Amino acid sequence: MSAIHFHRWYEYHRTLSAFSEPVKQTAKVHPSYHPPLIDEEQREYMGFLLEEAHELERPVLVTYAGRFSPLQFYGRIVKVQPYEGWFVIANGEWKKRIAHPQLIDVDWL
Repeated sequence: MSAIHFHRWYEYHRTLSAFSEPVKQTAKVHPSYHPPLIDEEQREYMGFLLEEAHELERPVLVTYAGRFSPLQFYGRIVKVQPYEGWFVIANGEWKKRIAHPQLIDVDWL
């Protein structure tokens, strides 16, 4: 196939695709992760652990819900906003802001 024939073929298919409906992404391609349900007492206890770790400057290992799987972050709590429902954890230059509904587990180390 010569370059001229390829160009004609490419332009023909490009114009066809411009007028066709775009292909929609399905949830089966990238299933979202649903974290386990945590009751209000556990959430309050994890909030208490985060505030105590911040006051005592203790490192913690936080497990939280990511987009596709559970994730972990190790570091020290820099800031806690219990009424707004989020906190900031830092490990060196790396910082991560995590919302309380994302929390799965908090471990003191």
